[in-house]
Amino acid sequence: MKNKTVKLAVAVFFFAIGSAFAKETTFVNHGLSTDTTVVLDVTGKTAKGTFASRANNSDEAREPKPFTGKVVATPKGKKGVYLQIQFAGEAPYDTRDLVPLTWHLTIVDHRAHLFIPVHQRNYEGRTPRWEVSEMELEPNDG
Repeated sequence: MKNKTVKLAVAVFFFAIGSAFAKETTFVNHGLSTDTTVVLDVTGKTAKGTFASRANNSDEAREPKPFTGKVVATPKGKKGVYLQIQFAGEAPYDTRDLVPLTWHLTIVDHRAHLFIPVHQRNYEGRTPRWEVSEMELEPNDG
């Protein structure tokens, strides 16, 4: 019985993710210094879209950078839909030590959110340091 319940929950999760991406979805993150926008279309096992960012203190936006990707196996102990992403040419943000570039979609408050690993400065403690953390992008309704 428990096994059937788990299988049903997984099936419902993937149905919800699939339904959420029957069309292109725009995800946004309004960070302290940069606004990031990702337009994502996941169909079956493939993904495509664009990544764009703009410094908050500037009206100058970078040209959206196209990417493609594929759905990959979810790591053991994790939840969500994982995507291996490839940009045509150089990635629009620092991806050192992040290759292969893996983003993931996870349900947060009944909606899919996109999580992208990025290098960020951590100012906790005496000495600021660079670390890899996940930037969370929320679906944009407007």
